[in-house]
Amino acid sequence: MKLSQRPKRFIVVPGPSSPSVAPTPLRTMRLMRLDLRGGSPVGAAVRNGARPTRKTVRATVRPETFKVVSRSPADGALLLQPQDHFTLGQLKAHAPEGTKVLEEQWYSLERPARPWSAQSTALKKPRLRAGHTVSWSVTVVLDDGQRQRLVGALVTVMTNEGKGIGVEGTTDRYGRASFELSDKTKSVDAVYVDPLHSGWPMRVSNVLITATGYEIAVMPIDLTAPDARGMIYGKPAAGAGNRVQVAVVDTGVGRHRDLKIKRGLNTTAAESSRRFRDEDGHGSHVAGVIASSAAGWRRGEASAVELHAYRIFESGDPYASSFAIATAIKDAASRGCDLVNLSIGDSMADDGIRDAVEFAWARGCVCIAATGNDGKGQVDYPARYTEAVAISAIGLVGSWPAGTYLDWTSSPSIGKTLGGHDSFLASFSNRGAKVALTAPGVGIVSTIFGDRWGVMSGTSMATPIATGVLARRLAATPAVKSLPRDKTRSAAIVAMALQAAEDLNLPPAMQGNGLTR
Repeated sequence: MKLSQRPKRFIVVPGPSSPSVAPTPLRTMRLMRLDLRGGSPVGAAVRNGARPTRKTVRATVRPETFKVVSRSPADGALLLQPQDHFTLGQLKAHAPEGTKVLEEQWYSLERPARPWSAQSTALKKPRLRAGHTVSWSVTVVLDDGQRQRLVGALVTVMTNEGKGIGVEGTTDRYGRASFELSDKTKSVDAVYVDPLHSGWPMRVSNVLITATGYEIAVMPIDLTAPDARGMIYGKPAAGAGNRVQVAVVDTGVGRHRDLKIKRGLNTTAAESSRRFRDEDGHGSHVAGVIASSAAGWRRGEASAVELHAYRIFESGDPYASSFAIATAIKDAASRGCDLVNLSIGDSMADDGIRDAVEFAWARGCVCIAATGNDGKGQVDYPARYTEAVAISAIGLVGSWPAGTYLDWTSSPSIGKTLGGHDSFLASFSNRGAKVALTAPGVGIVSTIFGDRWGVMSGTSMATPIATGVLARRLAATPAVKSLPRDKTRSAAIVAMALQAAEDLNLPPAMQGNGLTR
């Protein structure tokens, strides 16, 4: 569903309370009902000795005016669906003192910008005339000798790459994606393939349109070889991150044999709270670089952490509700998590998520957030909030196999040599004064649901690497880990991370204090 088509829903957040005492959703609703009755036009008319008119009676806010869609047990917040034509302003006017009333917002995953985004912020579709089209297909196989067909690979066909014009599709169970093109199209500028799993992303230029379609063979992932993360940090030690609790707020996690989940929760309004497994791949990939228990190069940076998985995206929906995000953050903090990974973002501020980040901070829990992947000089939210730790992305020259199309992620901003490779700020990485730290985010290999492995790039990948490295350091620093769970502890965790960072000789707006160490 498009954002413009979604019904307006309101979030009611009760006033501040002690970190150890949170109002229940039932008490919040009672407060709303009592105040709505007392603050209604009818109540005002009665108090002034006047007889209520039909107009004031019609304007009365009744409990049945709203449907409670979802609740946040951590702080008693409610997600309400108006049953009548009730406005945000009206609800604010009747809310108890100290209560925040917000409109629900929607956030997307922090996926990297695409190679064509320099010409267009969104892929432009080619103009087609009815009766003057031709069907053309692209088949994606793995170049491993067996020519295994890849399911779920994203294929982008650029008919005019310079103007950002093209079409996208995902391969079916036969590894094939089909497209409708103009019958006058004899060739396309480029075909891009982003495999969900098993292979590296590829690009082929100047492809002829033929009746038999086109086959692209992608390079298989070598699980015995290091990616940029391994080149920088080496093989992670087993047992790192012991007794540290980390929450991944994303598309869900697993199933994967190398991911052990302590607790999972779905905080969307429409799905069962037990449906926390990943159907997208993003959340599993994020979790793997933190907590994978695989041996060698594929082990997570802090494989012994206690992993909490939060699914905030409904099945098939590219957007997550701000209420689902805030509920997940607050639940994680209430249940003793030390770090919360947020590989999500938007350019628009939202008081509900900001309050959730502050809620966690007050309980000794720090949110680590992606700066965004628009290549802009401004950090996305929630990374831009004061209490969040914003992570940008770097890459290493030559850290991916020859023949992939990751060269486009390079930029002129070259930093220190790491692992024998020059580092650079990833071309897609947002930057700005709020950047706190940086981590590798180009060509990262990690877990994909279904016991598979995949390659992804973005500040979405840099952020969990930073989270994993910080979890490892926190576990090894008992003086900080054992502090009382309050804002002083949160500040100490961040200070510890900033002091340990390695300067990469990049501007602070790009690297913050430097590489997470």
